[in-house]
Amino acid sequence: MRLGIQSRAGNVVLLVLGAIYLVAACATLAYYIISNWGANSLTDYVLQAALLAAAVGGALFIAVAAVNLKLWSRGAAATSRSSRDHRTAAAAGS
Repeated sequence: MRLGIQSRAGNVVLLVLGAIYLVAACATLAYYIISNWGANSLTDYVLQAALLAAAVGGALFIAVAAVNLKLWSRGAAATSRSSRDHRTAAAAGS
């Protein structure tokens, strides 16, 4: 997944916000589950699902920022580019 955030500072901010969202949502969800153990109503389940969605959103922020900052490769696209470079180098050397 790649979003067109051009500035390095913007991507670092996205990474930090994603980490904050992920940690805060997971901690709040854990506290919520422990404090309401066995006494959950439908409203509690909806709120827990919202916290889970916030944690997933934070993880997506981290993933997008990591790809934009080139901390992670983009999977198959990075591998195919690398193998193409190898073929080009082999053809030039022959």
